[in-house]
Amino acid sequence: MRSSIYINPQTRGAQHDRQLIKEVLGQIDLAERLGFEDVWLTEHHFSNYNAYSDPMMLASAISQRNPRLRIGFSLAVVPLHHPVRFAIQANLLDQLTDGRVVIGIGPGNAEDEFRGYGLDAADRHAMIAEFIDVLEKAWAQDPAGFQYDGSFWRGTVNGRVIPAPVQQPHPHVAWGTETSATVELLGRKGWSWLIGPYHTLDTLKPLIYRLDKGQREANLSEEARARAWAHTGYMRQIYVLAPGEDVEESIGQYITNYVRESLKANFGIDNMPKDKFEERRAFFKEKWLAYGTAEELIERFTPYAKLGIGHLMCWFNFGYLPDDIVRRSIIRYAADVLPALAAIKPDPELQRQIAAEGEHIAPRR
Repeated sequence: MRSSIYINPQTRGAQHDRQLIKEVLGQIDLAERLGFEDVWLTEHHFSNYNAYSDPMMLASAISQRNPRLRIGFSLAVVPLHHPVRFAIQANLLDQLTDGRVVIGIGPGNAEDEFRGYGLDAADRHAMIAEFIDVLEKAWAQDPAGFQYDGSFWRGTVNGRVIPAPVQQPHPHVAWGTETSATVELLGRKGWSWLIGPYHTLDTLKPLIYRLDKGQREANLSEEARARAWAHTGYMRQIYVLAPGEDVEESIGQYITNYVRESLKANFGIDNMPKDKFEERRAFFKEKWLAYGTAEELIERFTPYAKLGIGHLMCWFNFGYLPDDIVRRSIIRYAADVLPALAAIKPDPELQRQIAAEGEHIAPRR
């Protein structure tokens, strides 16, 4: 299991943005020095939930600052982008990284973000389907150009999309989805799957079956299958405790900060009743946040590595955590957790079991 650093820092306000972006870049530098292989960026707009908003721009800076790192999006909210422009930017980023970019896409869900771009969030699934159709036409690299005439985007390209990408036929794609039919589609396309923090081993097994089923039915090459699994990532907020350290004493206030900002950004909730807020906070702490000593985290994530999850996206900076605390957690993780997980390979017997039980465990949605 490969470890990557996932970047989605909350900001206290405009007066803090500049310093926070500098701190984030320094944390990425540190992660690169300590052996992390990837940096993954997300996209959020118009709230303090994210300090940089534009993953394409930040990725361009990282490509020149940290040339060893692979750069991925987890994820770009593609209904907010023009598909032809997106293809151009993705290709240029592929050139800037010498072919080390993974284009993670998803429909998004925050209504305020869609309203800010004059769009209706109810259209997001239809928009991503049309977006992918146009994107694949742009990536076909037909020198004669192409036309697209859909419900959301229309145009004619007379010529080719410039520059061409390094990866052929296009930069590798990943998709953030929870629908079994879409996961199976990813398998057929040879794309990777971006997995949210709410999944357990039991909820992952039927979806992994669907991903593998799609790959088998498409008769993908071993190289294509390996690439898809390598970039299939599981995102978790992480804090590495020192022996004897208490998580509430160290970062309790920052857990509260994160839950508050998350409710605002993702659900438009600004004043949740105290009892409901405490329930939400407890759920986040015990279900989504992965905290513990290095030994406890190794034990926690080993089953996921054996299941075949190619890499763990580590979200260290959340809830206005101070830079020194974030760095301390990154250093502890890199010293012990990263090399231990890197040594764990998928368990063939477990994968055979999932394949054998697949039709019985697979969800019907």
